[in-house]
Amino acid sequence: MIARFTTLLCLPVFVMAGSPPVAEGLWSLKAFAVQRVPVVKRMEWPRSRVDQFILARLEQEGLSPNEEAEALTLLRRVYFDLIGLPPPLEVVEGFHISKFPAVVDGLLASPEFGVRWGRHWLDVARYAETSGNTRNMAYVLAWRYRNYVVRALNRDTPFDVFIREQLAGDLLPPAADALRHDDQLLATGFLNVGVKSLGESDLMLYDMNVADDQIDATCHAFLALSANCARCHDHKFDPIPTADYHALAGIFRSTQNLSGVETNNVKKEAEAMPLGRDGVQQMMAVKQHEKVIADMQKDYAEVAKKRNTMREELVKAGIDPAKKPAVMPKEMVEKMSTLTVLEKDVGEWQRKLAEKQKSMPVAPPVGMSVRDAETPLDCPVFDKGEVKKPLAAVKRGALSAIPVKLAAIGPKESGRRQLADWIASPQNPLTARVLVNRVWLHLFGRGLVGTPDDFGRMGMQPTHPELLDDLAARFVKDGWSVKGLIRELVLTRTYQMSSSTRSEVALAKDPTNLLLWRANRKRLEAEPLRDALLALGGTLDLTPREGSPVADKAKAITPQGREVGRRHFLNDLQDDTTHRSIYLPIVRGAQMPMMQCFNAADPGLVVGGRSASITPVQSLLLMNSEQVMRQAEGLSKRLSGKTAEEKTVQAWKMVCCRGPTMEEREMMKEFLRSAGDAPSGWAQLCHALMQSGEFQVVY
Repeated sequence: MIARFTTLLCLPVFVMAGSPPVAEGLWSLKAFAVQRVPVVKRMEWPRSRVDQFILARLEQEGLSPNEEAEALTLLRRVYFDLIGLPPPLEVVEGFHISKFPAVVDGLLASPEFGVRWGRHWLDVARYAETSGNTRNMAYVLAWRYRNYVVRALNRDTPFDVFIREQLAGDLLPPAADALRHDDQLLATGFLNVGVKSLGESDLMLYDMNVADDQIDATCHAFLALSANCARCHDHKFDPIPTADYHALAGIFRSTQNLSGVETNNVKKEAEAMPLGRDGVQQMMAVKQHEKVIADMQKDYAEVAKKRNTMREELVKAGIDPAKKPAVMPKEMVEKMSTLTVLEKDVGEWQRKLAEKQKSMPVAPPVGMSVRDAETPLDCPVFDKGEVKKPLAAVKRGALSAIPVKLAAIGPKESGRRQLADWIASPQNPLTARVLVNRVWLHLFGRGLVGTPDDFGRMGMQPTHPELLDDLAARFVKDGWSVKGLIRELVLTRTYQMSSSTRSEVALAKDPTNLLLWRANRKRLEAEPLRDALLALGGTLDLTPREGSPVADKAKAITPQGREVGRRHFLNDLQDDTTHRSIYLPIVRGAQMPMMQCFNAADPGLVVGGRSASITPVQSLLLMNSEQVMRQAEGLSKRLSGKTAEEKTVQAWKMVCCRGPTMEEREMMKEFLRSAGDAPSGWAQLCHALMQSGEFQVVY
């Protein structure tokens, strides 16, 4: 009976295990183009093309869009969506809806924009500062990639350039500006910050696992396809044969990773990329100097060895070299004379070495990056994914089902430059659609495609396919500007609708709001929640953070001993910094408590959309965290009202971005009567407001 049941379970897999499905039926592989704007009945409602597509679908289903959100609700929404922080009290009190476009422009120009949207991309880039797996080694240089992402988004790097930099920045023509050139090199940290099995003794398996991570990240992040499913066999659902997988593997196996990390088993990634316009030459000078010192130390060691041997011979003869006797045998006199010469030589060598050490050239800063291997290779197909069973090699290439021609890869090239151009091509049917969908998800709470990392057969169909295609086509036409896309979307009526659920008709027909008849309410993610607490408490430091706690703690440890979790290294990492949460240490397998509690992205995976949960543990953390209590005390001290009434109104506005109702005012008065109109009572009131559901949700 058991055997029969097992056979029945395996039957569907057996049926699907043949050639991959043809690409023709996959909507995401069809070309996109600017769409004809649909006709709507309520011509006065749309402000943009986006609104017309949304309204047309609603009217088709007999539904009407919600009323507009209240001005302060919209202000709070756009602040959290664009920079991940609450609006300051002075902005709240001086805001009028007519100022909304100017507010949007100001937020897009703010350096905090890159911090907020950089965190979204780091989720997709599976960013972390340790390798994970059995030997969780510190990536002491990963923070430079993090900071590159923030800078790239703040300067609105066109997304096609953003792709090319992350996959092949080292192969691009060097930027004229030295800092931009460094960013081109640091961008390829995208390929390097993934999970690595640095304890692996089989180096072929290690290479294939690293390539697998890079294939997975590249295809999921930019194409929303799971190509690594084809490592062992043709993909069971999408048109990706195992030959395509190994064609990609050849590209990444022809790439040398410069990670600045090593173990006893894996030393090949110990090198890092020199930065600065003359970084390579500086590093060569340092290495040459180190070689000269090493050669000098060998010569010094030979002289010191001879000196030590001569000393030993004299001691064995009963003569103390430090106390030269007045009378000695002739042969001992000669040895003592030789020792005197050798002592002088040793002193001279020590002086030379000390001088040479002082003249060591300054080493350039370094970062995680990649470069083409000296000998590129075509990867064989491994039978069922087993590295001990190589079959015929396949030429380096890309996914054959995507209707874009890959440029020829030269015999001395890895193929990364060609792969980057192929992904960033305006004709690639996936890239722009995937990015537009990611932006839509972060602004509206759900993507037009509900599976942002899967545009394959097992992913969801788009709810508004014409709108997605129209946005993708215009995104490419307008220069791949992410800020331009965001600005267009937040100025639509669709974005500015109320999140009210009062419409019983709409609730009955579309309870999950797939048609967007209202705005979606969104739980604050871990980072903006923590940042908002610090901002309210008056302790938030908006200075961009150079370095990282992980790197700081690892500096005093030898490269092969930088394993997080060994000794006290892990316990030394704290979340008590007042910088924004993007700068917290990201350790695989041991995230900071608030990040873990409030559903921060798993850094071992490409995460386009985070899960949202409401659990008792979250309430307990906000209730009992000393850090939250300190911020509540800080907020209470910032209240500048002259009367208790003014202070309670001010506290409510700062936390909830609106004035309290009469009922809420009475509730706060009653709370203060119970807690006491004293500093401790005001701190308790602010603490209670910070734990409220309204504070934790964007409406």
